[in-house]
Amino acid sequence: MGGQTDGGNTANTPEVNDTGDQPFAIGHATQVNDYEYRYVVAKNDQVLAIASRFQLQTIDVDRVNFPCSDPLNVQPGDVLDIRWPVDSEQVGPLSSRC
Repeated sequence: MGGQTDGGNTANTPEVNDTGDQPFAIGHATQVNDYEYRYVVAKNDQVLAIASRFQLQTIDVDRVNFPCSDPLNVQPGDVLDIRWPVDSEQVGPLSSRC
């Protein structure tokens, strides 16, 4: 199975799958396509647990409603985009996105 260390695709990048509710990752997830989910943060959810639920790194969890906020500080009701970056996207430091 593929994996990543820098937020980018590897030759064996898998489709993103939701492994189901986990402690600190119980929010509602909606599949957008084979490589992307929309996730609504629930009370006590944590980004590391959310990323683990989808077998991804925390860098693959982006805020939809407040993209320039601290990516690890999420609140109930925040909407997250959980996905593999597509080939046309350049992955860089978080500070370069805002």
